[in-house]
Amino acid sequence: MHILMVSPYFYPEGGGAEFYMYKIAEGLSKDHEVTVLCTSNEETHPLNHDKIEVNTLSHHFKISTTPVALTGIREMVNYMRRNNFDLCNINYYLPLFPDMATMACRICKIPSVLTWHNDVHTDGFLKLFSTVYNHTLNKITLRMVDKIITPSPYCYNESPLLRKFQHKMEWVPPGVDLEKYNRVPLISIREKYGIPENRDIILFVGVMNKSTAHKGVNTLLRAFKEIYKDTDSYLVMVGKGDMIPYYLEKCKKLGIIDRVIFTGFVEEEILINLYREAEILVLPSTTIQEGFGMVLIEANACGTPVIGSAVGGIKYVIRDGETGLLVSPGDPEVIGDVMKKLLDDKELTDMMGATGRKMVLNNYSWEKSVRMTEKVFEDTLKQFQ
Repeated sequence: MHILMVSPYFYPEGGGAEFYMYKIAEGLSKDHEVTVLCTSNEETHPLNHDKIEVNTLSHHFKISTTPVALTGIREMVNYMRRNNFDLCNINYYLPLFPDMATMACRICKIPSVLTWHNDVHTDGFLKLFSTVYNHTLNKITLRMVDKIITPSPYCYNESPLLRKFQHKMEWVPPGVDLEKYNRVPLISIREKYGIPENRDIILFVGVMNKSTAHKGVNTLLRAFKEIYKDTDSYLVMVGKGDMIPYYLEKCKKLGIIDRVIFTGFVEEEILINLYREAEILVLPSTTIQEGFGMVLIEANACGTPVIGSAVGGIKYVIRDGETGLLVSPGDPEVIGDVMKKLLDDKELTDMMGATGRKMVLNNYSWEKSVRMTEKVFEDTLKQFQ
């Protein structure tokens, strides 16, 4: 197959949705020709290489983090017509860009598969926009695509937007490359970030932009304040984002700045070592925008137990009491109590970490995800023969 993948952004830009698409593209490229079309801040995308051709599309402005290309449909149509694609896979986690790609596919008569990571959900002045969008353009896109893949168990089981389209939906969970995780060499994380050997590490991994406030960073900082005097732990915040200066000021006001570390973006080898070294990982998301939470299974893969809010896909991923603990969203006191509970009980964290690693080994692999995706693509093509 000659596969075109269209995504608003592509790894290493963005977060879990972009990484998911990258791993699927990487796996498919072993047996198929894969081309990616995305927007980028660079003219030449850093992952453009022989196995995966990555081409960039210009955009004129952004609404929050959503790129808007006023001539996007025309440019996509011209690009599709210049190439002989068998199928188009559209990465959906932001509005507009995927909708344009779906229309371009229809114009060019190319079979389309939409990979739906999460429902569009916004607050504040953008809430009206998302509500109107979900009941208009979004519905048109969902009707036009030939198949829908979702990595999110929440979206597959509960999304009110996808309920009418169950007949063309498939659940394809993300994976973890356990062999790669095992091969990554040990790096002295504590020395790198100046953390004493006898101090526990609480880890957060996620994009910290204004548009990703649903990740619950404010709640996590307040929860850490709750246990700051009762533990000697450090809170390590991994990820980039335009809200980091604000969060740094928040830490100063809370009096916790000396034990909170913002690392910015880190390479995968560093991240794996942070997972290994952490006592717990916390994902305190507050809305259904958290369709899965890939960092949960990545941490589990390294034998690290997890704490997450009982919202969206998180409540399906964490096996409460076995691989980690579920908490009520937005409650810093409860999250603080649960963090302290795990930090005080080494036997419990070891048990949950071991169970979590076994769960990932049995259920989540990128090879399985790629093969499942490939089958969806093949079934879609058969409809057009």
